[in-house]
Amino acid sequence: MLSQLFSGIAVLSLIVLLLILLLRRLKQPYFIAYIAAGVLLGPQVFNIIHKPDVISELGEIGIIIMMFSIGSEIDLQYLTRNFYKPLMISVVQILLSFICMYFVGSYAGWEITTIVLTAFTISISSSAIVFQYLTRTGEIKSQLGMITCGVLLIQDILVIPMILVLNFMSGAAVSLVQLIKVCAGGVLMILFLKGALTKKLFKIPMQKEITADHELQVFIGFSICFTMAWISGWFGLSTAFGAFASGILIGHDKATHWLGSSLIPFRVFFMAFFFLAVGLQLDINFFIQNAGTIILISFSVLFISSLINTILFKLTKNSWRDSLYAGALLSQIGEFSFILMTMAASLKLVENYTYQITLAVITSTMMLTTIWLMIIQQLIYRLK
Repeated sequence: MLSQLFSGIAVLSLIVLLLILLLRRLKQPYFIAYIAAGVLLGPQVFNIIHKPDVISELGEIGIIIMMFSIGSEIDLQYLTRNFYKPLMISVVQILLSFICMYFVGSYAGWEITTIVLTAFTISISSSAIVFQYLTRTGEIKSQLGMITCGVLLIQDILVIPMILVLNFMSGAAVSLVQLIKVCAGGVLMILFLKGALTKKLFKIPMQKEITADHELQVFIGFSICFTMAWISGWFGLSTAFGAFASGILIGHDKATHWLGSSLIPFRVFFMAFFFLAVGLQLDINFFIQNAGTIILISFSVLFISSLINTILFKLTKNSWRDSLYAGALLSQIGEFSFILMTMAASLKLVENYTYQITLAVITSTMMLTTIWLMIIQQLIYRLK
């Protein structure tokens, strides 16, 4: 048992390291290495990882820790003053995505369930990729970075009503208790964020002891992070949103300012498992057989999503340069789209072909994000 565990970790670490060194030379982001490692270690290539569900759960921890870190760093006052911008962008983006998919679906003969599901899927960007990119470039606290973060956070919140819509379309009953829990959870989170803004939050006790004890800081941070994530999930909201709220609590307490940097190794480690799980879900044989269709759809999604977001950012009084850049940042399909698609498959709202091709397109848009950003940045430079 132990030998299998250690051999698995050793092979995983070695493959990821080799891929990272290769991508470092090519100046590409590391998450591509994690996805590629998932493909290589999956059942269709080396067949080393036999429990993708466990990897996926570890990846969810990475999302939670990432959102916690973002919450501890974000300027909530600025985001609140400009809240209408990300809210308008997110809502209108979903509407425009639905309109685009309606015309495409009507021409292709899709059912209304497929049209709605596809619109939901392409309207959600990847918080994991965009937050990592903005953090690495130092733009996360810029005006454009703050608005982009706000859009991503609102998209994460809107996943909840999307799930309810899918349940309704499948004929599955959504109980009154579930609706009350979701509404109550939303109200409590709003009150919590309002408390963070007015600085009337619960103060962490033992300030002097915590300041001098980094180990104590780590476990206090983890306790608050995962408790808030669990509470948020219990109410039917996103666990990532609860982690973000807990990060705000930590970020407003001077005794735990050191915590953000101390969690970076944990965030890197568990985020790797998230992208690893993405690679594990990719059906290589299906991808090869439908490569032309998948690549065409992927670039179409990147173009349409970039165009929609660029127009919306421009309408919220950003420059053309910033709008084009933000549109490219938000062009890929996000991790919560995996959840929606997996749920739709379990509810039998989509056939296996649609499910597989959507998973392949989601993965492809993630991996093509850097190339697409380079193309858009070259366009931006020419506009100078």
